[in-house]
Amino acid sequence: MVEKTEFAPAERAPIEEIKRQNKMLSGLPFVQEFLDAMPTMCIILNRERQIVFANAIFRKFAGIKDVDETADQLFLGKRPGEAAGCVRADITDGGCGTTVFCRTCGAVQSILNSQINNTEDVQECRMVRGETEDQLDLRVWSRPFDVADENFTVFSVMDISDEKRRKALERIFFHDVLNTAGGLKGLSELLMEADLSREEFKDITGMLSETTEQLLEEIIAQSQLLAAENGELVVSEKKVQSLEILSRIIRQFHSLSTLQDKQLVVNESAEGFDFISDPVLIRRVLINLTKNALEAEDPGATVVLNCFTEGDEVCFTVYNKTVMPEDVLRQLFTRSFSTKGNSRGLGTYSVKLITEKFLNGRVSFVSNEKQGTIFAVCYPKK
Repeated sequence: MVEKTEFAPAERAPIEEIKRQNKMLSGLPFVQEFLDAMPTMCIILNRERQIVFANAIFRKFAGIKDVDETADQLFLGKRPGEAAGCVRADITDGGCGTTVFCRTCGAVQSILNSQINNTEDVQECRMVRGETEDQLDLRVWSRPFDVADENFTVFSVMDISDEKRRKALERIFFHDVLNTAGGLKGLSELLMEADLSREEFKDITGMLSETTEQLLEEIIAQSQLLAAENGELVVSEKKVQSLEILSRIIRQFHSLSTLQDKQLVVNESAEGFDFISDPVLIRRVLINLTKNALEAEDPGATVVLNCFTEGDEVCFTVYNKTVMPEDVLRQLFTRSFSTKGNSRGLGTYSVKLITEKFLNGRVSFVSNEKQGTIFAVCYPKK
């Protein structure tokens, strides 16, 4: 019987075959010593992508302390994602490599490419791991080799999470700060060169003040995100007014000239209400969602902000017409993933992190032809 799969073949070798292959590799001179000496995680896979051998670093990563036959049963015959604790590895009966999410997984792509082309293949992979849903960025290498006319793959893994996070933070920081500083410069030039009435002068100085405050917030936001990832973010609870926060977001995007012939409006049915939360973090979440919506649209499109109460919760939504592609939907909220290239990648991730871990809220979305794309964040009233 052929097992169903959404991507890679699901068939597996029986455990007796796995043990035979393990015994054969164990009998080769210096194999265990050589692999254990490597500074990266390293495993050997058979043609069915099952683990038949693993080095000490991978064992530690997979939570295996002992080196004996009993401990071997914890990973022998499993596929990499299953042994590593990938949260999507058990979605289907076929396991790692056979889910719809695996279509965008660099790890299984690397293994398959190496097997098919009989050459080394290097990819990057994002993994959500364990009950705590730790997010990892990995670089993986797959290289084929033969032993006694049997085909195997050496699969090596390096954790590059810190590297990817640092680069993303640096690029986002400079992008946002330069964007805000550019708006500040434009307002300053207008103030110096234009012949303004008293009322116009008052309006522009108000915009200058808000843009300056936004520049400071952009700088603070980077330190907040680092603190959030380290579990050290401090929430400062204050009274927040719903329509005021939406109006401020719209003024900010207008003052920074980031609309690019697009409309940003508040829904006519938006409700005015007060609630207790951290206004800076709430604004950070909504700014990220608004940026994403605007960047997904062509000139002439409209992005709509809304807010309403629902039971004991207050909710904010951001709507845009464009439907997200399937590959984007499968990777939302994953650190370092972005539709905007290597210069971005922490928008929806930071929205989920801040909302769910620190503001006791929840994030949801729909994206289809009938409704368009709507992101919603809901928070307790207190």
